[in-house]
Amino acid sequence: MKYDSFYKALAMQADAEENTVPDMPEHRFSWKYEHEKKLLIKAYEKSQSQNESVAGTFRKLHLRRKIQVAVLIAALVLLLTGGSVYVAYNIGGFAGYRQSTHTEVSFECWEDSPKTLYPHYYLTYDLKGWNKEILCDETDKYSEIYRNKNKYIHYTYETWNRYIENNPESDFEEMHPDGEFVEGRTLHHINSDGSERLIWTDSRYWLSLDYSGITYDEAVKIRESSYAPTYRITYDMSDWEEALMCDNSTMRWVVYRKGSEEFSFEICTKESYQKVHLNTEGTELKNRTVNGHEGIYINNPDHGFQYLAYDNGDYIFEFAFTFEYDKAMEIINSIEMR
Repeated sequence: MKYDSFYKALAMQADAEENTVPDMPEHRFSWKYEHEKKLLIKAYEKSQSQNESVAGTFRKLHLRRKIQVAVLIAALVLLLTGGSVYVAYNIGGFAGYRQSTHTEVSFECWEDSPKTLYPHYYLTYDLKGWNKEILCDETDKYSEIYRNKNKYIHYTYETWNRYIENNPESDFEEMHPDGEFVEGRTLHHINSDGSERLIWTDSRYWLSLDYSGITYDEAVKIRESSYAPTYRITYDMSDWEEALMCDNSTMRWVVYRKGSEEFSFEICTKESYQKVHLNTEGTELKNRTVNGHEGIYINNPDHGFQYLAYDNGDYIFEFAFTFEYDKAMEIINSIEMR
């Protein structure tokens, strides 16, 4: 079947990635493309091991993956045919170069933009009456200490990469053989000076709470109050199925589904957005104003989705949805930092 041939072509390309094809035009794909390609190859290999048809696997892929499959097919064809650019766009900081089957989009001014989706955690627990001192406030580490007579709380978090670099033996059991796991994959450890520590991770950051003079139960409550505001949909999505597709230092991607409807919300750094391929066959980029920001919009009825992206000054917001534009805007306009 044609999908089976396509997946096999991707797998063969991955196996021989170091080889180059003579006279092939230079064409660098975005990291999103490479990520999606690897996921597609894994999906194919899994389907083969389970004796499942590739067409069946394709039908199960969510909207964003289907879009990416179409884009990958178009991109591979383009590589072989050397398609020519015939329309250029510049909308709200987005530079688009439309070819016969797709538009390559990048963001023009990103050098001074944030390099990470940096959340600032803080404790919502009531510590009124405690003296607070900030010990470190950097993009990859934050540390503060609270004191109240003979009691203290030392609260720290740092990025996963920094933690691994400073603690190469970062496995919980190896670092703290005398510690024990408690609720929420949190490690409880008694330090040599008699103080205690709680350590946990949210997959992007390592967090710790050293304490003395308070009970373990109170420390757990303080740990549970650790919170990082982020851009969230405040529209009521309680009856939608939510799937977190990616959550790292440069991109957060959440997909919501209800019946045949699907809504994809992605926020990413401007730098990571470079060279994104959008399937615009038979359509063109248009401009839309969202929350006071000019963005790009695509309505692709042939593939059953609409796409909207804009820059809020710090990050790129992307949306793909399969239902009415006005309804989608109600969801998009509800996004707040909280």
